[in-house]
Amino acid sequence: MPQLFKEVSITGLRKQGLPAIGTFNPQDLGNTAWSFASLVVHNEPLMAAISAEAVRRLLDLQPQNITNIAWACAKLERADMPLFDALAAAAIWSMADFNPQNLANTAWAVATVCFHHAPLIEAISSASLPIISKFLPQELSNLAWAFAHFSYRDMPLLHAIASAALAKCDDLNSQDLSNIAWACATLGWRNEPLFDAISAGAIANIHESNSQDLANTAWSFSTLSFADRPLFQAISAASLRNLSAASPQDLTNTAWAFAVRSKRDAPLFDAISAEAIRRLKDFIPQNHTNLAWSLAVESFHDVPLLQAISAAAMPMMQEFNCQNVSNTVWALATMGRADVPFLDSMAAQALARLIEADAQDLSNTAWAFSVLEVTYSPMIHAISSAAMRMIRDLPPLPFGGSP
Repeated sequence: MPQLFKEVSITGLRKQGLPAIGTFNPQDLGNTAWSFASLVVHNEPLMAAISAEAVRRLLDLQPQNITNIAWACAKLERADMPLFDALAAAAIWSMADFNPQNLANTAWAVATVCFHHAPLIEAISSASLPIISKFLPQELSNLAWAFAHFSYRDMPLLHAIASAALAKCDDLNSQDLSNIAWACATLGWRNEPLFDAISAGAIANIHESNSQDLANTAWSFSTLSFADRPLFQAISAASLRNLSAASPQDLTNTAWAFAVRSKRDAPLFDAISAEAIRRLKDFIPQNHTNLAWSLAVESFHDVPLLQAISAAAMPMMQEFNCQNVSNTVWALATMGRADVPFLDSMAAQALARLIEADAQDLSNTAWAFSVLEVTYSPMIHAISSAAMRMIRDLPPLPFGGSP
């Protein structure tokens, strides 16, 4: 169907020409964009023409038109910032007429394309609060996800979303539950009644959960230090059935979550290890770091996997940030893995990125190389100098005070 739709659309464009867009009214523009995006049909000339016409007709756009165009661009990964600037202005102007779907979808769209527009985000929050009880479960989920994506810790809105979610808990599906949990964890907000309800809902819906739902839920509960044994047992069993479909981030977030909560689960880690070796070529530095760290915390000494991580990480070493380096070498030291060529590469990268390091990065890196008895003098001297600067910059203690 998408291919047929694409062929029909191209034929129509050739026959009528892009100037025909000028005859579209605002609803035509929004509906056309929405239709192509719903079928994930990428037609750049058409979308560019719709964008240009939307900007030209900005004062005529209604809330649904604004939302449909923004949502379509986000769905098609089309980050047209001039268009989003214009849509933001139009949205703020007509925000009083936005319904819950308009508010949630607009928030989701601007977050998806990383369009950070503080006045728009604040306007969406203010407009959402009085009508939050009218939001459908997916709309609540999308709104929470969008605000967390921007690290926008709006406590009145968070409390309102939590209350609305609790009232609709039986209607929340696995993705809704995991998105709301992820949003709260990302924003560092611990709400026990909400997470009790999310746990119950997640267990009840565990068989419909995909790998991302499972990983995000586990990550969220671990991040906020919720020790929920029945939930983690259910996630473990369901994850074993879904690992082949898991993304690298899903795999490593699951491993990290179980390690943080000390939920030692040998069958799960065996399965993650086997799947990770198959997928290492798709890993980014954070995936390598999280997996190595998790293996070390769980004392899961999988030598072939550790060797594979070293081999896969070496070519992308310049992409490792200081935290990636320090946590990875800490993991190797904890497991007694003195892989000298890999450690030499890590040391060089640590030296190159030392300006980014915080105190924990410095101490972890120094401790790891000391434990492994691998000497890299330029890095050690640089860590020493950086640590001395940090100590000198500490505020003085009050007279008579103690550390």
